[in-house]
Amino acid sequence: MMKDKVVLVTGASVGIGRAAAIALGSQGARVVVNYVQAEDSARETVEAVIAAGGQAVACQGDVSREADAKRLVDFTVATYGRLDVLVNNAGITAFIPFSDLDGATAEVWDRLYRTNVEGAFFCSREAAKVMKAQGKGSIINLSSRAGMRPVGSSIPYSVSKAAVLHLTQCLAVTLAPEVRVNCISPGVIDNTRWNAGRENFDPDAYRQNAESITPLARMGVPEDIAKAVLYLASEDSSFCTGVNLPVDGGSVLL
Repeated sequence: MMKDKVVLVTGASVGIGRAAAIALGSQGARVVVNYVQAEDSARETVEAVIAAGGQAVACQGDVSREADAKRLVDFTVATYGRLDVLVNNAGITAFIPFSDLDGATAEVWDRLYRTNVEGAFFCSREAAKVMKAQGKGSIINLSSRAGMRPVGSSIPYSVSKAAVLHLTQCLAVTLAPEVRVNCISPGVIDNTRWNAGRENFDPDAYRQNAESITPLARMGVPEDIAKAVLYLASEDSSFCTGVNLPVDGGSVLL
């Protein structure tokens, strides 16, 4: 399905990004695994992609920096000769109760917006130049259930993910017909490092609450999102653009 397709996955050292890279590799893709600091984890992803049947290399870069976004795309083309799919997975958050308005400082807003929104734009802009020249390409953005409803780890995070949804639609119209741009909105996902180091965090209580607000009565896992990435990356979704696909067990309905 993805034989010899070239894919750049941002934030691919762990979690959803890693699962997406492995899933794409299992279908024969050549994958560039982007990371910011976790080089060892990125290399583990590379090894897992290769073990799954794909090709992979790692490339360091902070997508919130324009120059790094350009360098990532340039590296991909220099390494594999083209770019067929971009997965804008890199994202960060801050855990601030919605009621703590003073806690949502300018620094928090700027930091989250630069990575979650500007990073997706910068990478998409550079990727689109290559894809337009090729005559074809697919961009997949990762938003969140928090971008669809007033929930999530903080107001800045929720708003940034809502912006990703609208960015998807703007780019879908702008880059058509050569480039398709779609979005995935995960619900609560288990087996990630999202809550690592979070103060007073009770994983069992968190899991129980997540299951209670999900009609399918379980948390998602990174592989659930990876399957959606495969669909939107492939020709199976060739008539889809500007789509937001919630993969959340139905939690957005409640």
